[in-house]
Amino acid sequence: MKNFFVETPLKKYVEDSSDALYMQIVSRIQQLMREGHLKEGDKLPSERELAEIFNVSRVPVREALKVLEFLGAIQHIRGEGVFVKKIEMKRILHTIDFFMTDPADQLINLFEAREAFEIQAVRLAAERRTEADIEEMQQVLLEMEFLISVGKPVSDVSTKFHTAVIAAAHNDVIIQVNEFLSDLLSYSRQKSLSDATRHAVSLQYHQLILHHIIERNPQAAVCVMQEHLNNAKIAIEKMIHSE
Repeated sequence: MKNFFVETPLKKYVEDSSDALYMQIVSRIQQLMREGHLKEGDKLPSERELAEIFNVSRVPVREALKVLEFLGAIQHIRGEGVFVKKIEMKRILHTIDFFMTDPADQLINLFEAREAFEIQAVRLAAERRTEADIEEMQQVLLEMEFLISVGKPVSDVSTKFHTAVIAAAHNDVIIQVNEFLSDLLSYSRQKSLSDATRHAVSLQYHQLILHHIIERNPQAAVCVMQEHLNNAKIAIEKMIHSE
């Protein structure tokens, strides 16, 4: 296993490579998955061993493992170690590919894609929603209010609200597109809502979107969703430029 990891050394200096060390490690592990050297259920070397294998400190290794775990490629089992997750590897590798290009540019591209299907979804939701759809969205917003009140992260519950809006559109293709992009969309919302000062603003947008869906006002719902997505896109752009 170790030989597979060290076929070529990492580029240790930033000026020699456009990729940060942790992304090089992600890329190397991705390559091992593609070539079949790492299979579903395989156990990875420990964090310390990986640091020795790549001849780096444990910091980039730790960051690489966080990225891979977030994307669902690996799973940490307490007391046992880190394992390649038993899920559809084609999808995982596609998601990793997304981050192996310029992550900043890709996040902006993702927002443009969200506009393409979420705007249509909210329009259809305002026309087709059922009482069960409304109840689901109301429950999600109550959860979001509670999390904000206790100072907890809200990106996951924000994802739940947007997913509920898409479900209320009752369009199987839009639902499947959202599901296919779910990992990337979760990452996007995690980034755009990393600033806690935006939580209340996001909640207000969600409440207004739901109000227009309840009132069966597609045009107003579309306008608010467009403004909501633009607001989140601006937050992402500010975050990118400050890094």
